Amino acid sequence: MRTARDDRGFTLIETMTSLALLGVTLAAMGPFFIGSFQSVAHQRSSQAAVQLADSAIEQVRALKGSSLLTGRGQLRSTAQWNAAPAVLDPYLDTMQLAWDPLITSATSTLGDDAAISTAPQTMTIEGTAYTRTIYLGICDVYVGGTGACVSPALVAPPADSTKDLKFFRAVVLVTWVSRNCPAAGCSYVVSTLVARASEPIFDFHRPAPLIKTLAATFSKGTTVDNFTMEAAGGQLPNTWTTTSMPPGLLLNATGVITGTPAAAGTYPCMVTVRDTLGRSDTQTVTFTVVLPPALTAPAGAQNHVGEPSGLQLSGTGGAAPYVYSATGLPPGLTLNAATGAISGTVTTIGTYAVTATVTDSAGGTASKSYTHRVFPALVIAPIAGQAITLGQTIAVTAAGSGGNGTYSYAATGLPAGVLINPATGVLGGLPTVPGRYLPVVTVTDGLGGTASAGFVVVISTTTSLIFTSPAWTAADQTSTAGTPATVTFQTNGSTLGLSPALTVSGLPPGMTMNPLTGTISGTPTKAGSYPVTVLATNALPPATSSYTFLWTVK
Repeated sequence: MRTARDDRGFTLIETMTSLALLGVTLAAMGPFFIGSFQSVAHQRSSQAAVQLADSAIEQVRALKGSSLLTGRGQLRSTAQWNAAPAVLDPYLDTMQLAWDPLITSATSTLGDDAAISTAPQTMTIEGTAYTRTIYLGICDVYVGGTGACVSPALVAPPADSTKDLKFFRAVVLVTWVSRNCPAAGCSYVVSTLVARASEPIFDFHRPAPLIKTLAATFSKGTTVDNFTMEAAGGQLPNTWTTTSMPPGLLLNATGVITGTPAAAGTYPCMVTVRDTLGRSDTQTVTFTVVLPPALTAPAGAQNHVGEPSGLQLSGTGGAAPYVYSATGLPPGLTLNAATGAISGTVTTIGTYAVTATVTDSAGGTASKSYTHRVFPALVIAPIAGQAITLGQTIAVTAAGSGGNGTYSYAATGLPAGVLINPATGVLGGLPTVPGRYLPVVTVTDGLGGTASAGFVVVISTTTSLIFTSPAWTAADQTSTAGTPATVTFQTNGSTLGLSPALTVSGLPPGMTMNPLTGTISGTPTKAGSYPVTVLATNALPPATSSYTFLWTVK
């Protein structure tokens, strides 16, 4: 009987397979170890950058505020500021550049050797080169504002100077390049504030507290969030109490009034402030609760595009002065927040829902909405000239468009016997007097807008009195102010055995007519456009002819 074989060793195939698996495992772990080493290296370089920035901050804090700018001239400070990378924009945009006021020369090159140098400093740590730059400027924090540090050159300080906290700001930038940095390199930014005011002098012998707020006005129904009573002196913290308050309002121990006033009226209240030494001041503080303001706004407004608009918002009641605001105004219009006047020229056709609001000094508000419609500009189509023979009728139609679509028509300068239909714009009739006419047709829409068009009407004849000179085609005259001019009018009167008299109206200043010769002459003195009408009139037999032309003086 065959004995079973004892498999206690490995075959060659098994050994080779094990080695292959081990090789694959080690190859897969390689990138892991490399990534781990790179991550550790990046963390170490970042920690070094933080340490360099912190040491710069400590250097800044070790100096008095009055010494930070020492030795930093305007030229070097400005150059450093202008060369700052974009990563610093959120800091520098809220700061105002500053330099040593004792360096009066704008061309001084001082700054690189200052205690806080304007030049970048390069340091190498564990083979990595770091560049550290310190930027200095000023910014203010306004008590009661957002709490952010802002440039006093861009944001106006409060009227109460005690609410303006003045600081220097130091911004430290550390940059370096390593394998894990982006193409522009790595950067680390940190900043700190240093008081810009003179060194404080502590006075532990403060006077007793004194209430400064002796009157305040609130609006009924308008929530009061944090109106703060003010007091001078006292060993802080001060504690506030009162025997009464207007309905809906509360005064807490820190002097803050909150709540919603429930009833209008005048409320004299006994208010006491007490400091930690037990000293106190009691005053009668007059709280006034007024009704919310009322707003008068346009019930509606209508304009043509391209037309000036003048509207008015008016606040009444409440507590003046008022502040006005509006949303939804047509493009081109602006609102004066102090006066409530809405002005400008509307630019875009459309229907606009406008909401106007007035806010009084007590915080009360009132709003009204109205619709402002902007229509297309009103226009009238050009009217072609008319040339007919006496005895023929005229039939012309004036056509308006745009505006609000409701039109009425009128005309001036029409020949006798011709009328215009005010509803349709149709001109028609049988002219009775020959001659040349310059009628003007005006269309008016429902908003009161107008548009006009002029045209020429010539009524000729060979059997009645009529002008023969100047020719109809050369009727209009152009002259220059200060230069002599002349033009002569003639009729066919002698041919018909008539002796017409000539008269004229509408001449430019400086021009006159000789009725015997029909010559207009003189020196025009004033530039302008003058419609001139010359009439020829014969008594017996009665006959009339008219000649209207445009005389332009430049």
